[in-house]
Amino acid sequence: LRIFRHVGDVSMGLALETIVPIEEKTLLAAHVSMLLGRYDQAEQLFLKSTCPNEALAMRRDLLDWSKALSLAEQLAPSEIPYISREYAQQLEFM
Repeated sequence: LRIFRHVGDVSMGLALETIVPIEEKTLLAAHVSMLLGRYDQAEQLFLKSTCPNEALAMRRDLLDWSKALSLAEQLAPSEIPYISREYAQQLEFM
């Protein structure tokens, strides 16, 4: 962690600091994959972990609406209206 701060990548150091306490290997691997920009791999790992809704949260944060809606159908159908609204708001600004 100190290495990232030393080389000037403070944000990576802080991000790693938040995931250090995670004990579940699959969930930890998912977070690391996400930090490395391997989003498809992170999604698969989140889905295999004890926190599958993290895959949905990641896709929403990435504004990847089609994948977020697909995940919401499986994981959290109650979120579909909210995701649809966020997607529509983004389309309005394009």
